Amino acid sequence: MMNVFIQEFPKQLKVAMEIGEQVTLSKHDQPIHNIVVLGMGGSGIGGEFVAEFVRDTCSVPFLSCKGYRLPAYVGKNTLVIASSFSGNTEETLIAFEQALGRGSKIVCISSGGKMIEEAKRLNLDCIKIPAVQQPPRTCLGYSLVQQLFVLNYFGFADKQCIQDLKASIALLEEHQEQIKVKASQFARKMEGKFPVIYATDRMGAVALRLRQQLNENSKLLAMHHVFPEMNHNELVGWTKQPGSYVAIVFRSADDLERNSKRIEISKGIITKAADEFLEVDCIGDSLIEQAMYAVHLGDWITWELAEARKVDSIEVDVIDLLKQELAVAALG
Repeated sequence: MMNVFIQEFPKQLKVAMEIGEQVTLSKHDQPIHNIVVLGMGGSGIGGEFVAEFVRDTCSVPFLSCKGYRLPAYVGKNTLVIASSFSGNTEETLIAFEQALGRGSKIVCISSGGKMIEEAKRLNLDCIKIPAVQQPPRTCLGYSLVQQLFVLNYFGFADKQCIQDLKASIALLEEHQEQIKVKASQFARKMEGKFPVIYATDRMGAVALRLRQQLNENSKLLAMHHVFPEMNHNELVGWTKQPGSYVAIVFRSADDLERNSKRIEISKGIITKAADEFLEVDCIGDSLIEQAMYAVHLGDWITWELAEARKVDSIEVDVIDLLKQELAVAALG
């Protein structure tokens, strides 16, 4: 079933675009000095992508907040985007309540649950996404796209972002079958090895997304880091670390020349320790297109690995167990 959800990612982006184009939001009576996105796991990864997409154009600080507590600076001049697919994510709801108490401008993105109920009760801006029966991690398109539309409405993301999203849909539809073939090839080379994932700092969300999908879909531990920061610490670890590793590096024609040089030098060091060094050329004319291509390829890789390992790519029983134990602890 996971393969069906992955296959429909371009269609999901289309639906998300249609929702975003119809959304009407209210203005805030205070100037916005900073932006905070609330969200965990599959609901929170969208904020990581959006932060990178608008980094070169957004005129105020942007933070993706993953936890119970808001930073001290969040207040009346903060735009808070609360993203929870179920509408019941514990950490997001608690941070959401803090934002309410501080008078922040709040926009909710959810399919239902307590968040939608509270947003309606308080007459808050709310974007309702489809309540589909699938894991939140397969609904990245819904949250990511809505966040970009919200930022565009408030003047923190230009219209080019929306155009690039549309172009990414066409790109994925055109290359869908080629992506699946590449994913199968990469997965075969990754079998039985510990994945270490890299990208440049402008595509860190891509590396994070693949790590999280390997965790949940493939039931694998993995690591990720970004260039150039990894050159100041993690690179040394490769010189004295026994084990069976596969390094996966996402590359772009738009990478800074110095980062490209760093990757090439690092490759010579890493290949002495890693069993495989895999390079993913992210295609597309913009950062958003390249990122969506990388996401789609990565998702297919994790499904292929799940099939090879004969594990259920949907099942996340330990997370369900954790939530049950927390609920019991709260009742106690």
